[in-house]
Amino acid sequence: MTDTASPSKLARSTDAELLSLYLSLPPESRETIFISTAQAAKTTGVSMRTIQLWIEGGRVRAIAVGGRYRVLLDSLREYLLSQTSRGDSVFN
Repeated sequence: MTDTASPSKLARSTDAELLSLYLSLPPESRETIFISTAQAAKTTGVSMRTIQLWIEGGRVRAIAVGGRYRVLLDSLREYLLSQTSRGDSVFN
């Protein structure tokens, strides 16, 4: 991962900057930073609708590409860790 795609820099990026980054990356690199909602659901063990609700609720960062969300993997990780460290359920 390049410095441009460091987790701290991505966390402060606007949606337009994230989209620009996504489009500038070769396809194989995109998959290490952004994942589909289906991949996010499978990885976390929750439904795709739950992932969509997390995105819509601002809990997880994602960009819309071709009418589908691409989830910022670091954002998903951070959200899940924040829920674990607080002792909360990720289903809240």
